[in-house]
Amino acid sequence: MEFRVLKYFLTVVREENITKAANILHITQPTLSRQLAQLEDDLGVKLFDRGTRKISLTNEGMLLRRRAEEIISLVDKTEQELNEQDEMLDGVISLGCG
Repeated sequence: MEFRVLKYFLTVVREENITKAANILHITQPTLSRQLAQLEDDLGVKLFDRGTRKISLTNEGMLLRRRAEEIISLVDKTEQELNEQDEMLDGVISLGCG
């Protein structure tokens, strides 16, 4: 399971439509569908109930959504903390007097 595919998954969940999500992600719909099918195969569960115009999540899909949001939030927070460390001043100040 790749981080990028988790982002794809969350975009599809938010849009409730693979074609709309593919447009937002700037990839083709067949590519996105293939990525989602591969994710389902890798996990061994069905994540979506596919309808004619809209898709909805299965119970397993809801669990993955919560975990994916946590993972992405943690990665974003880690990146932010690493960037902030570059901006922090760090060093030793020595004072001497006689």
